[in-house]
Amino acid sequence: MSPRHRRLLPWIALGLVYLVWGSTYLAIRIAVREVPPFGAGALRFFASGLAMTAIAVIVDRRHGWPTWRQVADYSLVGVLLLAIGNVLVMWAEKTIPSGIAALIVGTTPLWLTFLDGLRPGGQRWTPALWAGTLIGLGGVALVARPEGGIQAGHWGAVIALQFGTISWAVGSLYAQSVPKRLPVFTASAIEMLAGSAVLFFESLVLFRDDWGAFRAASANTWLSLGYLVVFGSLIGFTAFAYALNELPATTVGTYAYVNPVVAVILGFVVLQEPIEVRTIIAGAIIVFAVALIVTARGRMLRPAEHVAGQRAEAATAAGADRAPEIA
Repeated sequence: MSPRHRRLLPWIALGLVYLVWGSTYLAIRIAVREVPPFGAGALRFFASGLAMTAIAVIVDRRHGWPTWRQVADYSLVGVLLLAIGNVLVMWAEKTIPSGIAALIVGTTPLWLTFLDGLRPGGQRWTPALWAGTLIGLGGVALVARPEGGIQAGHWGAVIALQFGTISWAVGSLYAQSVPKRLPVFTASAIEMLAGSAVLFFESLVLFRDDWGAFRAASANTWLSLGYLVVFGSLIGFTAFAYALNELPATTVGTYAYVNPVVAVILGFVVLQEPIEVRTIIAGAIIVFAVALIVTARGRMLRPAEHVAGQRAEAATAAGADRAPEIA
């Protein structure tokens, strides 16, 4: 491969992250129309977890087997990210359009930065971080209230999305505090399998989902679930990890601005979800708030911390539907 092509590969990978992670909201919206979200999440992450385990055995085998403490730590991360954070997005999309869900989930970097200031050694709060957080939440308030009639369960879904983003932020910060980190693919495999195990429990025991819905589901539903497994959790994750290894973290972090835009456009084109003026304004406000916080955060990191931050982000990227793509 020529040097020119090698230079292009990271940008192609980042483009895949833009498109694939933004499109997962649409795939979720299609899937949960016919099947229960907790059951769909359980199947999705069980399948992707098995595939990621196979990849880890090949790619990460030189690092040896994880300890029980590492398995416990990364299992907890998987529960926070997938069995709470991700599945609440899936549950909310039974009521809320995919584009609106993506815009609300786009506030995840705000919660990450805000909650980071609560832990010892975390990033201190600054006027820019406070301003970004308040502006971003203002954008959420604007986008969360539709101009037309409000469906039953709308506000419950909005609250669930906010709980989901907070759980995702907590899980990501906990992953950064793990004393002995695992290689990326091994960590992701543990997180996915642990998350799927809890999701099976939630679906079968807590909510008693009707699994007969899967037998009656249409081809579109199964294609959507397959897309989430293959593209959202495997191809998207691998592209993200590669891009993060080759490009500056601030460059890769631009997916936080692009994914909601992709989700809104796809929701409009494929599902005819309306794009209201309010949605456009709210989306611009949220993107501005995220940009303000990410820029402020980048200025505060010293070079050594910046590299450490890159590695921490890569290590917590399991499921590859990540912040703000927790979909």
